[in-house]
Amino acid sequence: MKKSILIGVSIATVMAILLAAVALGFGDTSTKFNAFANAEVDKPVTEKPVQEAQADTGISEIAIKGAIQQAQSNVSFRILEPMYIPSSYKFDSVRGTKFVGVMNDIDMASFSYKNGDEQLTIKEIIVVKTRDNRTQSSSVPKDTREIIDINGIEGRYSEEEGVKLLGWKIGNLSLSVTSWKNEGQNRTSSSLSKEEMIKIAGSVREKTPEEAIAEAQTKVSFKILQPSYIPAGYRMNTAQTSGTKFRGFSLEAEQAVLPYIKGDEFFAKNEYLNLKELLTIKDDTDVSESVSKTPYKFVDINGVQGRFLEEQSGVKSLDWKAGNLSLAISSYAYNESGFTGTPLSMEEMVKMARSVK
Repeated sequence: MKKSILIGVSIATVMAILLAAVALGFGDTSTKFNAFANAEVDKPVTEKPVQEAQADTGISEIAIKGAIQQAQSNVSFRILEPMYIPSSYKFDSVRGTKFVGVMNDIDMASFSYKNGDEQLTIKEIIVVKTRDNRTQSSSVPKDTREIIDINGIEGRYSEEEGVKLLGWKIGNLSLSVTSWKNEGQNRTSSSLSKEEMIKIAGSVREKTPEEAIAEAQTKVSFKILQPSYIPAGYRMNTAQTSGTKFRGFSLEAEQAVLPYIKGDEFFAKNEYLNLKELLTIKDDTDVSESVSKTPYKFVDINGVQGRFLEEQSGVKSLDWKAGNLSLAISSYAYNESGFTGTPLSMEEMVKMARSVK
């Protein structure tokens, strides 16, 4: 029996394949990552959203996402991607770094863009651990920087020694946009205006579910189905929502992934719930399975037979068909030894599956 290689194999196997692909494509596994240090474009482009502007550099969106995922693996918070970058600036690098200091341990993600001699950086920093500092002065100098509104949050803007800096916070995440021009050993003021920096800062946020699904929808030809029921405590991980087309020798398919997450900012405490929708256009692969030997539990999903499987690791999956779409829901978490299960029950997964329309 033929079976899709994208839906139906164990979640652990799929994730292992993906991690291997990242490893092959991005061999530098150090905390600093710069896969596209010298990427260039042949001619200027008109102002576009960041995804389109990046595509014009010849860097594929998949490669950029892979670089971000590599950086993501080095920090404990979810990295926020800027959704707007001025068209004159080209993507240069993204890094994820851990710092152990005398007073604080911090995790930092940074995006770098270049426009000739001009530099644009976006930094996101979270304090992971603070040590007692009994000698620290209790008096803090008055902040005289200009107050700026960023999506309803108070930010601070300054220009000093040629460097333009805009800083703000989202929860316990500190963010900044910095711009300058390199002239020899000196830094001078860049051409980037304060208004453009505010626009960049305003775009560094989580996409709404509507924005994320609309973006994924442009990448696939089928209508993305959405669940009307989500188990309590889960929210959509809009940064990882995606639509993808696969064109290989033996397989042509389109897939949409709607990921959900439960927990706080630290990945080690999170639980994951993924909904995958696959449209197979061509499948000449020969992956056989023995349904009779697989310990599936068969359930009804709106009149269609669904198959629920809980692996020895505790990872749970539920797959079924809706017209010409193959759908699968998976539930898992991580620990020191790899993938593990979550408390989410089969009944909750089935309820979610039945609400997908």
